[in-house]
Amino acid sequence: MPFAKDEKIKTWTIADHHALYDRVETYAKGPNAEPIPNVSDDRDIFGVILARLNWDGAVRLRRLLEWLFTPIEMEACHLLREFELDKQVDGLEKWLDIPVDQVNDILEACFQKGVIFPRDRKTRIGYRFLPRGQMQFHDGSQTNASLDMKYGPQLFNLWDDWCYHEDGEEDYNRQKKRFEAPTNYRNRRVLPAFDAILASPDVDQLQPWEDGREIINKHYRWAISPCSCRRRVSGGGMICKRTKSQVCLNFDIAAETVILRHGREVSKDQALEAMRQAHRDGLVGSMDHWQTTDFFLMCFCCDCCCHHWAPHISQWGEYSPEWRWKQSRWNVSIDQGKCIACKHPSGESRCVAVCQFKATEMREVEGKSKAFVDTDKCFGCLSCAVICPAKAITAHCVRPVEWVPSAPQRERRKRPEGKLDAA
Repeated sequence: MPFAKDEKIKTWTIADHHALYDRVETYAKGPNAEPIPNVSDDRDIFGVILARLNWDGAVRLRRLLEWLFTPIEMEACHLLREFELDKQVDGLEKWLDIPVDQVNDILEACFQKGVIFPRDRKTRIGYRFLPRGQMQFHDGSQTNASLDMKYGPQLFNLWDDWCYHEDGEEDYNRQKKRFEAPTNYRNRRVLPAFDAILASPDVDQLQPWEDGREIINKHYRWAISPCSCRRRVSGGGMICKRTKSQVCLNFDIAAETVILRHGREVSKDQALEAMRQAHRDGLVGSMDHWQTTDFFLMCFCCDCCCHHWAPHISQWGEYSPEWRWKQSRWNVSIDQGKCIACKHPSGESRCVAVCQFKATEMREVEGKSKAFVDTDKCFGCLSCAVICPAKAITAHCVRPVEWVPSAPQRERRKRPEGKLDAA
């Protein structure tokens, strides 16, 4: 159950969490513990968990699990499905033959490390093992400051190794296959910068479900967490060629989970300013691709860090944004008469530097450099219109309301065994 809307969420200090992790490392099963299902001489508990995640034999992911978890933690995660949700603690106490306080410590540690999630965030009753899939672990373990301060930059190095190899190849093939499928389904759509739309002659076409202000207003609790991808590629820092900001926005129950794992609770105004900064930095915000403001996470992606983007370019030299996102309903035009060929610190013009879709370029016109846009490549993030100092770039609504489905195109399926359906 979520916290009350105005309820203050109490969190532990990092020192408290480090003491928790230290205690759990000393725990062992009692003499009357029952055998762990599916564990055998040929497959230990780490192999069993990998199989449940559909990553049987994945060497890099195994290294990561072994770095963060003790065998008894993995055994507790594996056993959760053996018990009714409100009887998990008692069940683990008997099965593992350990005291209740140790069971609670193990479950709390696994929650902090990002592999189990309670239905009731207040009481921690009803844990589920990665109900939304592997990327919950990717995000949860790398955004919790108490973990990297305990386990060091090796945590991020192991994740980076997995993302650029085992997961990178599968994700590349999965996205390409999904785009080439007859249904051509994508569940995310690019978020347009509302500040650019407010200056547009088509401002009256702006819909609530694509207006960042309305999305923020819809929710009752907001949190900002460090981007797991940016932390991963920088070994725990926030080094990114496009932003220095923490810009992953979490809403309502997702925000509560983030706060409980040392995320930063923010006000509605602070969340809105974080969104504005992301647009100024040229990050690609995205949302669920249907007419809704009611969702729990807003990513702001970049081509140098994103686990769905950077490995494809680095390893296979190919990435098409349309594999992952639908365009927004918006596009831009550029008035070359107003263009002043401004410069970004990178040396490029600002609109060229900020565009991750390579839709803008500079051309010589009567001896002067002017900006042009290829509207076929534009995905409608509108960051270029936001940062243009000469106001030479204007946003236009170029797609009808029907471009965005009125309801989800398919039900989001929960997979208790780990990864979401990749079809």
